[in-house]
Amino acid sequence: MNRASHEAWPADSFVQQLPDAERAALLEAGTPLRFEDDQILLVQGEVGDFLYVLTSGLVKVIVAAVGGEQTTLAIRSRGDLLGEFALLDNKPRTATVRAAGPVTALKVGGSAFLALTRSPAVQATVTKYLLAKMRAATERRAAERVGDAKERLAQVLYDLGQQRAQPDPDGTIRIPITQSELGDLAGVAVSTAERVLKDLRKQGAVSTRYREIAIRDMDYLDSIRFSRDTPENPS
Repeated sequence: MNRASHEAWPADSFVQQLPDAERAALLEAGTPLRFEDDQILLVQGEVGDFLYVLTSGLVKVIVAAVGGEQTTLAIRSRGDLLGEFALLDNKPRTATVRAAGPVTALKVGGSAFLALTRSPAVQATVTKYLLAKMRAATERRAAERVGDAKERLAQVLYDLGQQRAQPDPDGTIRIPITQSELGDLAGVAVSTAERVLKDLRKQGAVSTRYREIAIRDMDYLDSIRFSRDTPENPS
């Protein structure tokens, strides 16, 4: 059996939500691969005949506009699916996926995954997972219209902190993203993200260095984030 099947999965991840037998079948269907920092896993616009199950690390989901501008739309973590849309609707991939630090994943062929979805339990899990993504996108749009920049950035950081599986021994959670990418995720300008992060550093909630934001006080972020009373959804 695949070694990944013996490890704990995040509670809200796609893999964890599967029944035991279906989870084992999915993991057995995949070929393990490793990607280095900044390596591309999927390319926007390409035809997709496979997906990935992310088994460790974080990836950035990046969408390019017609004019070439790129926006970091989401961060995916352990237990998430990557590239399922292209298999389900038989259309080109909607985004590029790039590794944020070292990443491991299982590559699952399209026919193998679609065969698994014949199970009512897998169908229900796929539906729930996709709806969670839609809810997360709706929350983000609502935050962009209502929440202030600090609340929105705190929300994104808090969500990323929950996604990251292993903190340092002192509790620090290191997220391998830039301040510009954080601004994209929260829907704020990079100058605004830099200003808010400066304030969060003064509060001791975060520290920053090149291509990394380290979360040091999740409780503080929780106290100021946008949707404190909203149940968490996978991003």
